Amino acid sequence: MKKLLLAVSAGLTLVSLGGQAIAACTNPTRLSAAQISALVGGNTVCVPNVTVPTMTWQELHVGTSTSTTGALIDFKRGPGHAVDPSETVGTWTVNGTGAGNATITHSYNAGGGSYIYTVHGTGVVGSDHSFCVGATEIVARVKAGGGAC
Repeated sequence: MKKLLLAVSAGLTLVSLGGQAIAACTNPTRLSAAQISALVGGNTVCVPNVTVPTMTWQELHVGTSTSTTGALIDFKRGPGHAVDPSETVGTWTVNGTGAGNATITHSYNAGGGSYIYTVHGTGVVGSDHSFCVGATEIVARVKAGGGAC
């Protein structure tokens, strides 16, 4: 999600993502810390790629449904791929307690920065959720377990 956020920060205010869009964070249902952990822990967050619509960013949040932190793995083309294997790119951490102050932070290795999101949606794995930074919304599907989106 880091790369998408950087594109938004560079001045794009509305970008089509295969029928979805980045716009003001419109989903009013903000998740609590426990709901965020249950949603992402051990699961993959899938974000469509802006430049190449057939590709996706696939970030596995290592952990369980009760984890509040863990490794962040970019799936790429899979762990055994000779050219583009999966790699650990950073960590994720859930902060706060209730829905009013809960966030998830993605901290990337090698000077990649940290990004703090509020998470909005149903909390149900397999559905779309909004990862929001202020008024910027990134729509992502949360896939059960690891692997390609």
